[in-house]
Formats: sequence, structure tokens, C-alpha cells
Amino acid sequence: MRVLVNGLSANHPSGRHVLHGHIKQLATWTPEHVFDMLVSPDNDLDESTFPTNVRYVSVPRSVRRTSSRIIWERSQIPRIIHQQNSDLYFTPTGTILSRCPVPQVSLAQNPWCMTREVPKTITQQFIGMLQRRAYAKAQRSADLMTYNSHYMRNLYRQNANADAEHSEVVYQAIGDSAHIAAREQQIQRSPNTILAVSGMAAWKGADQLVLALKRLRQQGIDAKLRLVGPWPDPSYKRLVLDLISESKLQEHVSITGKVPRKQLYEEMAAARVFALPSRCESFGIPAVEAQVFGTPVIGSSTTAMAEIGGLGGEYCDPWDLDALVRLLTRHLTDQRHWQLFSDAARENALKYRWDVCSRPLLRMFMLV
Repeated sequence: MRVLVNGLSANHPSGRHVLHGHIKQLATWTPEHVFDMLVSPDNDLDESTFPTNVRYVSVPRSVRRTSSRIIWERSQIPRIIHQQNSDLYFTPTGTILSRCPVPQVSLAQNPWCMTREVPKTITQQFIGMLQRRAYAKAQRSADLMTYNSHYMRNLYRQNANADAEHSEVVYQAIGDSAHIAAREQQIQRSPNTILAVSGMAAWKGADQLVLALKRLRQQGIDAKLRLVGPWPDPSYKRLVLDLISESKLQEHVSITGKVPRKQLYEEMAAARVFALPSRCESFGIPAVEAQVFGTPVIGSSTTAMAEIGGLGGEYCDPWDLDALVRLLTRHLTDQRHWQLFSDAARENALKYRWDVCSRPLLRMFMLV
């Protein structure tokens, strides 16, 4: 069997992590199948890291832009399916092709357009409307619809006002490097450090964490906050910096930007607690990575974080500052409480390995 894998939308590290992790695992399990993966010609992927039955199919440079890619996919992927003699088409976009000669499997992992709490410009609102229509079509017509959390499944169900005929929840794993680092890590834990790791978009709640830190310090708790990750919106970064300055917290907040993976693991091992009051989250890979190091999670009860973080964390409405402060206070001041959640965090993180998470995708091979 030949599977055509659309890797063109996996432009960000998290998207690549998910797609490549699943494909590597599926290819390892099924050496009799061939996985042809569409990639842009300027990709920096190392083919040697994939099993030999995963092969690259390059596409024109013009498809790098999202709008160009979508137009190209509609017209050219059916032709490539015929050229490659593909038996199955897999896409991580949460959508499907209008005219596809083989069964389609779609993986949904983007809640952005279906989350009202995410601020959107007029242009973004129009794009979101088009995305919701495409997601509804996939929900009704995909041969197999898969979601990276039950949270995403519910969003698709509500958006389409319909259940998919065939569907699976397919969690994603964290890399083996995190598990290895956790076993080898000798970092001393800081008793007062709150860590947030994410692409710091406006809906991730960095501003709420600064306000929470201000409250904690007013209560006499010597807490510190570390914000790790890139800032895609400069105006939001300025807002957070202004908030830090107005609150006189410059000495107690560190903004590192994106860091190397080795340093990221050191940050996770050293932190007392991982906190991310995000208003839009379909999974939360950094939260699970932090749990590997025994770092409890404080996250959002209105996204997938509670589902994914499980007993290794506590969750509240991301807008409820009082609740966020209460949870942080308990973890920073109550050692017994913290230890219970630290042990549960390590246990919870063990579930997120590729040889466990990718298993529901084996159902795709029954479509042919």
C-alpha cells in the first residue's frame, strides 16, 4: 500500500513534531507500506531520521504561502495520487480535498477559528469563516476523521453540528529526548519559579501570569516568572512589557525568547510549576514535557489542557485571576500538595509516547 502524506502545512515546529512523529511510528510498524510525503523544496528535513519506506516528494517553491498551497493542493494532489499510485491520502490540516480518488484521513489539531476567545482582525474573521466551512465539510465527508484531543473532536462536532461517520482521537507524543533528559537531569529545582513555555500569542495568557505574579508578591510570596518562547505579535509583547514595568516586576520576570532544547529541559526541570492560562489550546506539548520532569501544570479548564494534563495538574478558567492565584499559591507554599501533583505529573507524562499515541491511526489501513 502507498500512502500520500501531505506535509506542506507542517511549517511550524509543533506541526512538524506531530506529523513526523506519527509517520515515523506508522512506517516503523508497517514496513510493507510506502509513505510518500509532500515537502517544500527548501525543507531542512533529514531523511536519515525516517524509516526507509518514507520518501520525499518535492513540490514547487510557489506553494510556500498558505493561499498558494491551498490552490495548488486542490488542482495537483489528485494528479500526484495517480502518478504515485497512492491508495490512501493523509493530511494533518483537518480538511479534505474536494475531488480525491482515494480514501482520505484527516487529522484535526487547529482550534483557532472555532475559539471565540481568540481576538481576530476583520481579515482573520473572514479566513476563520472559510476554515470553519472546510472543517465542517471534513467532519461530514472524511473517510476517517481523527483529532488530537477529545476537546478538538467536540469543537468539530459543534462546528458541523454533526458527528463524523468514522473517527478516532489520536493523541500526540513528546519526543524521547525529553524522557531521556528527565532521567539524566541533575538540575536543582527553584522553589519559587513559575514557568510558561509557548509561542506567546495574545491568547496564551502571559499578561494574566504577570498580574498573578503581582498578586503573589503582594501576599509576601517570593515568586518569579519565566516566559520562554517566541513572540509572534510584537504589539502583545509590548503590552506585557508595559504591564511588567507598571507593576514594578522587572527584577522578577525573565523573558528569554526561544531557547535551545537543552536549555528548555533545564528550565522545565528547575521550575516549581508550569503555568499557562491559555484560551486556545488543542493539546499542549510543553505542558506534558514539563510533567516528565515532575513539574506540575496549572492550566486552562476551558481548553484541552485539563484532558491532556490529567491528574498531574490543576485547572481554572483562564479569565479567573483569583482562581489562578489560589492555585499558584498552593503549589508555591504547600510542599505536600506540590509533591502529590509532581508524582502524578511524572505518571501522566508516561502515556504520551509514539508507540502508544499513534496506535489509533492503524485504523486507516482498513479503509483500503
